[in-house]
Amino acid sequence: MREQQAARLRSSCFPELKLRNPLWDMLVALLAAKRNGNQLSMSDLCLMSDAPESTALRLIHQLREKGYADMVADRSDRRRTRVTLTPLGEAQFEQYLDRFDLV
Repeated sequence: MREQQAARLRSSCFPELKLRNPLWDMLVALLAAKRNGNQLSMSDLCLMSDAPESTALRLIHQLREKGYADMVADRSDRRRTRVTLTPLGEAQFEQYLDRFDLV
């Protein structure tokens, strides 16, 4: 019951996204990284998502297209791309966490 409420709440806080487990896992990882002052590589997110690489990459691009994540070239290794949570993504997460406390 609580998981269903949490899933409905996630959907209401992130209306542009169809949150499935790999996508949700990526958002949580991006929030944790941001709060710790870190950035994750696209490879990190692909591995964390426990989804096929092509699916994971598509989901990362969906996060960027919807404005929840930014992708930037790694300064020390231009072959790598770092992914960070945008202010919009962080604000939506804060809204979700605030509302989750009320459930």
